[in-house]
Amino acid sequence: MTDSNPPESRRQPPPDRGLTHCALECLSLDRSIPFYEKFGGFEVVHRRPAVAWISDRTRPFALVLVETSEVRPIGPFAHLGFACGSRAEFDRLIELARAEGSLRDGPHEGNGPAGTWAFLDDPDGNTFEISVGQSVETAIAAEPSPQGGFRRTTIGVMGSGDDEHPELAEPLGEAIARAGFELLTGGGRGTMTAVSRGFTRVWPRAGRCLAILRGDASGVPLPGYPNHFVENPIFTHLPAGGVEHDSRNHLNVLSSDIIIALPGGFGTGSEIELSIRYRKPVIVHEFWADRFPALPSWKDVGEALAFVDARRSDFIEQRNA
Repeated sequence: MTDSNPPESRRQPPPDRGLTHCALECLSLDRSIPFYEKFGGFEVVHRRPAVAWISDRTRPFALVLVETSEVRPIGPFAHLGFACGSRAEFDRLIELARAEGSLRDGPHEGNGPAGTWAFLDDPDGNTFEISVGQSVETAIAAEPSPQGGFRRTTIGVMGSGDDEHPELAEPLGEAIARAGFELLTGGGRGTMTAVSRGFTRVWPRAGRCLAILRGDASGVPLPGYPNHFVENPIFTHLPAGGVEHDSRNHLNVLSSDIIIALPGGFGTGSEIELSIRYRKPVIVHEFWADRFPALPSWKDVGEALAFVDARRSDFIEQRNA
C-alpha cells in the first residue's frame, strides 16, 4: 500500500530553477576548501568522496569542487566573481592574498559596473576575482527584459486568526518560500503568524512576506496587526473581515494569484467565497471539504504545492497573453 501522507523528511523539495552551480576541478578538496572559506566566506553544504558543494549562502547557488588527477584551470581571464561587502573587507583580502602569494593581478580601481577588482589564483590556478562596488543587480534591473517585466507569483494563504495550526501552516510557509513565491496573508495572529514564521525561516529566499492589514477609519492597524514576521505590510482603513464591501478580504483575494486555505472560521470562509466570486485558483484544506465540495482539497502540504505548480503554468500563460 502506498503511503499517501509521507513524513516531512520524505517529501521532495520543489525543483530548482535558473542558474544553480559552477563546477571546478581540483587536485585536493582539503587544499581548495580552505581557500574559498578564507577569500569568499564559503562553507561546505554537502560532501561525499571526491566531491564538495560549497556556498556563501547569499543565494541558492553552489560551487562544486571535484577532485581529479589532472586539473584544467579556468583562466587566465575566465573567472569566478565574488563581491565584497565593503572596501575594508576588500582591502583586507587583498593584503592576505598578497602575503600568501595568491594575488595575480590588481587591484584595479574602477567606477563602472565592474567596480574595483583583483584576480587571485586558487590552489589549482583557477582564477577567482574579488571586487567591491560592482552593480550587477542594478544593471539587470535597469535593462528591460524582451519578455516584459518579471513578477513573482503571489500565493495567498488564508486561515484562522486564532489557532496557529503550526503542523500545517509552518511547513506550508517553508514550501512556498523554497519554491520562490511571494507569500501574502492578512498579517494577523493564528495561521497568519505561523505560515509567515515558516516562510521567513527559509534563507536565502527570493520571495517576500506580504500582508494586507485590517485597520480603523484613520488607517491605524487593528490590535495584533501586523505580526512581527511580516516584511512588507500594506496598511488599509478597512476593518471588516467578511464579504461586505468594506472588508479587506477583497484585497487579500484580489492581490493573490493562487489561494491556499487553511482551517479557519467565518473570515476564512468569506475569503474562500470571494475566491470563487473572483474566479481565483483556490485549494482548501480538507477541513472545508463538506462546505465547499466542488473545490479541490488538500491534506498534505505536497498536495497543495502540486496544485500551485499546475495552476501556475496556466496563470503565467494568461498573464503574458
